[in-house]
Amino acid sequence: MHHMRPIKCVAFEGTLTGRRFYGCPMQSECVNCGVTEWVDKPWHPILQNCLSRLWDMYHEQNCGRVVDKQKYEKHLAKLKTENDKLCIEYTKLVQDVSKMFDWQDGRVGHMDNQKAVEEEEFEKKKKEVEERARLEVQMEKLKLAKEHRCILQSQADIIKSTRKAKKEVEQEGDLLKIEKAKLEHVVNELLSDGHASKEKLEKIKAILDS
Repeated sequence: MHHMRPIKCVAFEGTLTGRRFYGCPMQSECVNCGVTEWVDKPWHPILQNCLSRLWDMYHEQNCGRVVDKQKYEKHLAKLKTENDKLCIEYTKLVQDVSKMFDWQDGRVGHMDNQKAVEEEEFEKKKKEVEERARLEVQMEKLKLAKEHRCILQSQADIIKSTRKAKKEVEQEGDLLKIEKAKLEHVVNELLSDGHASKEKLEKIKAILDS
């Protein structure tokens, strides 16, 4: 479409992953003219099956991470709401205490020991509220830390599964190389013995060499 010299690219999608092809050099500008010519032949069915499984695992784990993120954000919103409620309760408590002090300041002839008792009760109540708020914040932090560890474990499992699948692909590739070498050896022996179907064997040998 652009009448330009094609460039060599590498596919990265599904069972085509890793195959080289000649394509339009304008693809970087969101214009795709399609594949001009494939450099690599289609992968072996075993390798295509492995690539398909890897992509399925990738999409499955990706969807799982999206769901975990949504749950995490929802939980954070809930914590924020509870924290706002605690702030409101604390503000109300401070106001009540201020009114109590104002009332105490306006009293005449109040006994000193009664004032000391009221102050002690106030400080006790204040400490109880602060301790409860501190414990609730600490519990929420522990919950967040636990969820964070779960997310990290999920990511570690994804990496482990990917490496395992990659190793299986490499092992299957090594088996294919061994079988190819055996077939080449058999063809060479048949050619050296002057087999009747020499022309067919030479074609097979050419295919193996390519």
